[in-house]
Amino acid sequence: MYKFSDNKIEYILNDVVRGVLEFRINDDMADIYHTYVDDDLRGQGIAGELVKKAFEYFEKNNYKVKCSCSYAKNWALKHGKDIC
Repeated sequence: MYKFSDNKIEYILNDVVRGVLEFRINDDMADIYHTYVDDDLRGQGIAGELVKKAFEYFEKNNYKVKCSCSYAKNWALKHGKDIC
């Protein structure tokens, strides 16, 4: 299950946070600065889904996106997303 909360999106499995994407919003700019998934869940597409959900939210709310996080930046470039 994915859950939005204050400036982050969490991946929750069995009531435990197992992955997280953190971002900052300043005016009309959102900056994804951190993604993390527990070691035993890596390679299953969870981090990509976190970034995808973040971009969907930002696009819906007309935010420009910056990716300080290298994973998010690489995901955005691979998926043809506009980033600053």
